[in-house]
Amino acid sequence: MKPMKRIAFGLLLLATSGVLSGCPPTGVVCKPGTVPCGIGCIDPNSDRRNCGACGTACFAGQDCNSGTCACRVGTTACGSDCAVLDYDAKNCGRCGNQCALGQVCDNGVCGASCTSGLTRCGASCVNTSTDLANCGACGVVCAQGQRCNAGVCDYAAIAACYWSGQVIGFDPSSGVKGPLSDLGSNPAALARLGNAVLVTDQTDRRLYSASPTASGTYAVSKFASPTGTVATQMLVDRPYVYVANAGSGSVLVLQEGVDAGVLTLDAGVDGTLVLGTVTEVQLGMNTFPQGVAKVGSTLWVPLYGGFGAGPADAGQELAKIDVTNPAMPMLNGRVSLKNLDLKPFDGGTPAARPWAITSKGTDVYVALNNLNADTYAPEGPGLVAKVDTTNDMVSAVYDLGANECLNPQWLGFVGEKLVVSCGGQIAYSPTFSVDSVTAAGVVALDSSGAVLSGKFNASGVATDAGFMPMMPGRFAVSNGQVVLTDQNGGRVAILDVSDAGISEVRGISNALDICPVSATTGVANVADVVTR
Repeated sequence: MKPMKRIAFGLLLLATSGVLSGCPPTGVVCKPGTVPCGIGCIDPNSDRRNCGACGTACFAGQDCNSGTCACRVGTTACGSDCAVLDYDAKNCGRCGNQCALGQVCDNGVCGASCTSGLTRCGASCVNTSTDLANCGACGVVCAQGQRCNAGVCDYAAIAACYWSGQVIGFDPSSGVKGPLSDLGSNPAALARLGNAVLVTDQTDRRLYSASPTASGTYAVSKFASPTGTVATQMLVDRPYVYVANAGSGSVLVLQEGVDAGVLTLDAGVDGTLVLGTVTEVQLGMNTFPQGVAKVGSTLWVPLYGGFGAGPADAGQELAKIDVTNPAMPMLNGRVSLKNLDLKPFDGGTPAARPWAITSKGTDVYVALNNLNADTYAPEGPGLVAKVDTTNDMVSAVYDLGANECLNPQWLGFVGEKLVVSCGGQIAYSPTFSVDSVTAAGVVALDSSGAVLSGKFNASGVATDAGFMPMMPGRFAVSNGQVVLTDQNGGRVAILDVSDAGISEVRGISNALDICPVSATTGVANVADVVTR
C-alpha cells in the first residue's frame, strides 16, 4: 500500500507562513493559553502573580501549577509556609524547629555560624550559586521553572510554540513551567546567545532576541534582524550568527554589535544585543537549505531540494561555505548525496532529502528524510549519512529501520551515541487533522552505527477520547536527557539514553503539555527547543 502524504516541516511552514496575518479587533486580544488582565495578557496556569485568575498572587515559596498555588519543588509545607528545611531558621531540619536568637540554620542544624562556602542571608546559610530563593545574592528569587546556575536565574529549556506565537521556559527535570510569553507571529527556530534567546519568525521574517524577566516572562528587544523566508535553523558562533533560509535559498551572516539593516520595533524593551547583517550567501533556486553545522572554518549546509523530481535535483547535496573570514564567506563546493543506496521500498523512487545536520570531530552527520520527490511520502527507511570532512566523502550510511523510523527529523549526540528523532508516516483525515502516525519515535546508535535495542515508540492513532498522536520533531539535550518536541499535540517528552538505547522518563502518556492548541489550526506545534 502506498504511504500517505507527509508534508515536510520546513516546507509546511513556507506554505502556511502567510495565512495568519490580518487586522486584529480592537481592545486586548490574547493568544491561546493566555487571558486579558488589565491592559495585557497573562497565563493563569503558570503565572505566580496571576495564578488561576487575574490578580491572584501566590505566596512566597509557592509556584503556580495548572492554575493552583503550591509549594515549589525543594520546599516543604510547614503550616502556611513553604520552608527549605536545610536553612529555614523557623523550620530548621523539620517543621516547627526554630533556632534560638542569634543562631543560623546550616544544613538543617542550628548553630553559631555558616559552613565555609555558604552565605548568611538573615538567619539562613545558603549557597547563592544554586539557591532558587537567593540566587547570586540574598533575596534574589528565581521565577518558577527556572534554575539557579552559577548565581544566575534562567530556564534550563525554552520552547517555541509555532501556531500560537509564543515561547515558554520550563524545567525538564521537574516539569515546572514558566508563563507563556507572546513573541512574534510564528516562532520557529531557537538559539541561545548568552542569557538571551534568539527566535526566527516565519511570518514576520525577522530574528528576535528576548531575555527572561523577574516574573519569568520573556521581554523582546526592540531591535530585530530581517531574515529571508523560512529561516529554519541558526548556528551561534560568537560574534557571528548563521541563519539558514530555506525559502530564500541562502545562508545569512549576522554579527553582534553591527547595526546594518537592524529594525527598530515600535514595541519592545531597550537592550544591548544588536545583530546586524554582514552578508548573505546565495545557494541557488530550489536548494532549500535546512540547517548549519560547522567543522573548523567550514559551514556544512544540507540542501533539501524543491518539490518535484526536477527541483528536487537542485538539492540532495551538502553545500560547503568557507568562513575563514566570516565577513567574506566563500562557497567551497558540494558533496552529492544523489547516488547513495537509499534502500527504496518496492516500486518506490526516493530522493535523499537531507534535513537536520550535526557534527562530531571531523565528521558531519545528516538525516535523510528519504521521501518521494513529488509527494513527500516515505519511499525508504530513515537514513543517516556520515561524511568525512577531511576528504569530502560519504563514509557510511546508517539504516534506522523501516518499522522504527521513517522520515527522520533531528539528530544529535548524547555522549558517544547518535540520537535520531523520526517524524514517521502520517495519515491525515479529510480535514487535515492527524489520524495516525506510524514508524515514529526516537532511536539511538552506538559508535559503529548500529541501532540499539531500546527505542521510543511514538506511533499512535487518534481517538474520540481526545488522544492526539505524537509527531516527533526537534530535540535538545539537558543533563544527558533528550528533550523531544511534538509537532502535533504541543507536548515535550523526556527520554534517557543508555548503552541499551532509549527509555522513557516522560513518554506520550505523561509528556509535558507545553504549547496551547491554536484556535485557527487546532494544532499545537512545539517547533523547537533549546537547553542550557
